[in-house]
Amino acid sequence: MFWDKLAEGSVTGLLKGVGQFAKDVRTAITGKEALSSEQQLNIVKMANAIEQAAQNLEQTAADGQIALNKEDAQSGSTFKSGWRPSIGWICSFGLGYSFVLKPLLPWCVQVGCLLLDKAVTLPPMPTLDMKELIALTFCLLGFGGYRMYEKIKGVYK
Repeated sequence: MFWDKLAEGSVTGLLKGVGQFAKDVRTAITGKEALSSEQQLNIVKMANAIEQAAQNLEQTAADGQIALNKEDAQSGSTFKSGWRPSIGWICSFGLGYSFVLKPLLPWCVQVGCLLLDKAVTLPPMPTLDMKELIALTFCLLGFGGYRMYEKIKGVYK
């Protein structure tokens, strides 16, 4: 008798009952009914509209920054257009000092003094913070690479 009812489709009724029970439990816990397919579609449409608006805002900000960079680059004022090259020169000088001048200058002075038969004791040369200098240099190289990529793609001329 049980097997006959099972064969007649009572399993389907049982599953529907379990499904309805799960919905009732969710409603009791959250206090909210399940969303209809139309409500779900509206939520997806609103989410897509919000995402599109965010992308438009990001693009507008990027376009504004590009326009500002163009104006900055065309300026004849050293305070506006000269700060990028000055940071590059500072990095170049700092690296040249740390890797060429600082090791070789005391040696050159010692050799010169030996040739002139004079004994000279040199104080140690100042040391630059290479960790910060290298970080700044890599940032500049990264921006330079990004700018080159923009030029290749024709975004920034």
